Amino acid sequence: MSSSASEQKFVKTNLRIPSKIPGWNLDAWKYLPKAAGSQPRGLPIIVMAHGITANKLMGLGEYAGEFAALGYGVVVFDYRRWGASDGTPRHVVYVSEQLEDYRTVVKFCRQQPEFDPQRVILWGSSFAGGHVVTLASEKELNLTAVVSQCPYLGHASISPLSLGFVKTFMKGVLDILYQAVGLGPLYMPAVAHPGGVGLMTTPGSYEGMFGILTQEGIYPNEVNASALFEFPFYNPNATGGNITCPVKLIASKQDNLCPYSRVEELARLSTQVEVHEVPGGHFELYPGMPHYEEGLAAEKDFLLKRVPPN
Repeated sequence: MSSSASEQKFVKTNLRIPSKIPGWNLDAWKYLPKAAGSQPRGLPIIVMAHGITANKLMGLGEYAGEFAALGYGVVVFDYRRWGASDGTPRHVVYVSEQLEDYRTVVKFCRQQPEFDPQRVILWGSSFAGGHVVTLASEKELNLTAVVSQCPYLGHASISPLSLGFVKTFMKGVLDILYQAVGLGPLYMPAVAHPGGVGLMTTPGSYEGMFGILTQEGIYPNEVNASALFEFPFYNPNATGGNITCPVKLIASKQDNLCPYSRVEELARLSTQVEVHEVPGGHFELYPGMPHYEEGLAAEKDFLLKRVPPN
């Protein structure tokens, strides 16, 4: 379905959702299907967020519109410190905060009359794809289903040893020291060319990230340098055997940021996991990229099968 066609089938409004920190609100978009009428009730709800250093302006509206047109309620949000959400210092990655923000939005949605509190679906991409897999193992969340595309599931691809990698590592250490004495954060580029200083420097990362932008100025390309050390201690697959709901993984076979081998491992760990494999690299599943339509179709099929709107 084209964007222009789907736009006729949903209503979009803005939300400000209180986060766990008083005074810090999460900026969100709410999508409701027009077919549900002016006062919908009991819609299954899809909660969505983007990957590391990205924000909801970077293509998430395309997915949300498509899902709403099928009959789902959708809430798309930015994490604290990112996008249009509150929080300082800006552009700092804390995995624990991002997981908590997902839980906060789920709780908020369950309290809204237009949504069915017993039909909650999480959607995540890249780093958020790991978040939703992690949350799928939390029995107390009582999730109905999870969709995770090009997910980070632990053991990120490591850049080869180079002067750029050494500089990146040292900058990460300095950021830890700076923040310990209240001087941080120390920033570096989120994406950079191979051999450069940055969080993601595998071949194609710079071109891929900027290739999914729909307009200039929506991606700051900066992150606290110590975000580098969030990866070794974050392993969504560690609790994969405890997944409590159906999970659909849309995974790129030649992904050089989030290795496909981790997808295969998760599928072995849980019978709840279904995998749809596509060729190509990490960024090829996003709107405007070669495998967006195929990935989106697989996600829709899964949702309609596992959590039909009516």
